[in-house]
Order: sequence, then C-alpha cells, then structure tokens
Amino acid sequence: MALSMLCLAAGGIGLQAQSSDDLFNPAALQRIDLLVNSQDWEKLKQDFQENTYYPADLTWSGQTVRNAGIRSRGLGSRSGTKPGLRVDFDRYATDQTFLSLKSLVLDNLVQDASGVRESVTMRMFARLGVPAPRESFARVFVNNQLIGLYAVVESVDKDMLARTFGSVDGNVQNDGFLFEYNYLQGSPWRFEYLGADLDAYEPRFDPKTKEDKSASDKWGPIEELVRLVNETPGASLPAVLEPRLDVTAFLRYTAAQNLVAQEDGFTGYDGMNNFYFYRLEDSPQHVFIAWDEDNAFARQDFGITTRHDENVLMRKIMEWPDYRARYFTALQESANSAGQVEEGQSEGWLQAEMRRQLDLIGDAMREDPSKPYTNDDHAAARAAMLDFPNPRVNYVLCETTKALGQAPAPGVCP
Repeated sequence: MALSMLCLAAGGIGLQAQSSDDLFNPAALQRIDLLVNSQDWEKLKQDFQENTYYPADLTWSGQTVRNAGIRSRGLGSRSGTKPGLRVDFDRYATDQTFLSLKSLVLDNLVQDASGVRESVTMRMFARLGVPAPRESFARVFVNNQLIGLYAVVESVDKDMLARTFGSVDGNVQNDGFLFEYNYLQGSPWRFEYLGADLDAYEPRFDPKTKEDKSASDKWGPIEELVRLVNETPGASLPAVLEPRLDVTAFLRYTAAQNLVAQEDGFTGYDGMNNFYFYRLEDSPQHVFIAWDEDNAFARQDFGITTRHDENVLMRKIMEWPDYRARYFTALQESANSAGQVEEGQSEGWLQAEMRRQLDLIGDAMREDPSKPYTNDDHAAARAAMLDFPNPRVNYVLCETTKALGQAPAPGVCP
C-alpha cells in the first residue's frame, strides 16, 4: 500500500509539473482525446455551421479535464467531416482551466495540404518579435476513433496577453481592451473612415475583454484612430498617430506578413482580415496581434508593397519618409533572420523550420482519415513549401536594398 501511494504521489507530481509549454511544445506530436456523447458529436458534425456547444472530456498526456465545452469553428474551414473545434474549459464549470488555459483551438487544417503554413508563420513571427499565439500538432481522437491531424492553437486571451506583453512597472499588461477583428462578407474594409456612429465599428471589432464597458470606452478610441488617420495631412501624421498606435510594432507586423507573402492579412486581397487588435492597459495605444495565417507563402515574388496603396493606414504611413524607411528596414531584417544559418544547420532558419515541421507531421498527415486532399496533394504541397524560402529571401533582400538605396550583396539580385 505504501509503495502504491508513493507511486501515485510521484505520478501526481509529474503531472502537475506539466504546463501549457509542454502542450505547445513545437518539437512534439501530441495526442488529444475527446470523449463526447455520440449523438452530440453527430449533431455537431451535422450542424457544423452553427456555434452550438456540447459537453466533452479532454485528455492529454494522462490528464483529463471534464465537462469542457466544444463547438464547431472557422469560416471557410468549417467542415462536417473533420470539424475545426473551439474548446472552452469553463463553458460548463465556472473558472475551470486546463494547464492554466481557459480555452484552446483545434484547427482542422483542411485548407492547407502542407499542414504547416500557419504554424511555420507563427514561429517566424515569434522569432521576429511579433505578438502571435503558440501552436503545436496533435492527433485527435473522438471516442477512441482517430479523426485526424490538427494544429493546437493558443487562444488570444488575457493569459496570452500577459505572456506576450509582460509587465510595465510591475503591472501585467493583460487588462486592456482586446478585440477580434471580424471580416464582414461582402463588405471589405481598408481602414476608410466609417463615420462617427460607433455602430459601424461594433460588428468589425468584437470585444473579448471588458465587454461590459460602454460603447464609447470600447469603440470610441478606434473611431478616433481611424478618423485621424483619414483626416490628418501627411506632415502631421506622426504626432497624432504614435500616441494611438505602436507604429514600430505595426511596421514589424506588416513587414513579417509581407515576408511570408500573406494574401489574407492586414493588406489582404479582399480588405483587412485575420488579426486581433489590442489597446494596451491604461493607454490609448493599439497593437496588432497575428491570427489565422494559413494563407501565407502565396508566391515567391510577392511584391514588398503589395496592396499598400489600397489600405488607408498603410498608404498614409508609407507616404512618411521615416516610416517608409523603417518598414523596408524591418522587412530586410526579417529576411535576414529567415535566411540565417544557425549552428548545426545547413540551411536558413525558415527552410529548416519548415522541414522540421513537415517531417514531424508527415506520417500523421498521411494517416489522417478525414483530410480533404490526397497524400499526393500533401507531397506536392510539401515540395512547394520547401521551394519557397530561398527565392523569397533573396527576392526580399534584393527589393529592400533597392528601396533603401543600398548596394545589394553579391548574388542577391539577379
């Protein structure tokens, strides 16, 4: 009995030692089990376009959290065959967490035959200092049946904000105003002024913190920022913009998106899309947080100012010579970081990271019974991904040296 209790105690210590860092370990292929009432699971798949929650138990690495809530999620990625899932640990049990997480996302990867577009992008963004959620991979089983390979994505919430922004003067920067940007179908927006009525901003900026605050508290500063960007002459822009937008962080974010040739981001093909917007605690200043980057790596010759002229904020910023130079410098630094050959590697960081992730998920992807593409499709997507980094890095370095009036390094420009 004493030995049995000692083993249980030792096991408990080991389990308690696990954290969200272990769940989001980029070098591990996880296994996640969901136990769901079979009728509920069939209903979720049948009504996958709805956001109805169902109770489920989730088990990972020997730890189980009971009575969590799961629902279908996604926009174009919604699927009745392989549902993308949002998991809320406190949906039915108040204040319940798992590994200190209140929720997480299980991304079904149905729009990416390579399986790694978003996860590689988020790792690249974190390397560049762009606020981005952590991601890992898991084989997901529902009622002991393999559903397929998923990306495990950190929710953008107060915990993520605390991890990302840290503390200022001892004050954790996680209690500001957080918004998820909503793309409105058929109504693309490129930062044009929508008028003084805050009702125009409410459907686009969905509050995720401080939901009980007044409309003027939530959306008033956003309306002010948009109005000032649209109305302020170029020469006066920095004085009104910098107190309301972290311009350095914004330029780093847009440069990183350009490096990875993101077609559906801040300067997306159909207007702005796929980001969180955070107003820092006790501050009028805003910052962008990366989200949903699975349309990255569009093409190697993606122009370094693609669609900048279409977006009011980007256009006005790029008209200011100092900001323009800072953007090109940030993009150049991003390309150098992507191409850096680190100790023990024979290729640049971005290519090595792509190869590592593709090798990690290869078997799980091929064995995925629910994926909407063939193994040949995956092999082709893998090859296309690995063909991307070197030409892209050289292209960006060539174009940014021209834009900055520098002499390109030998062999960079054709």
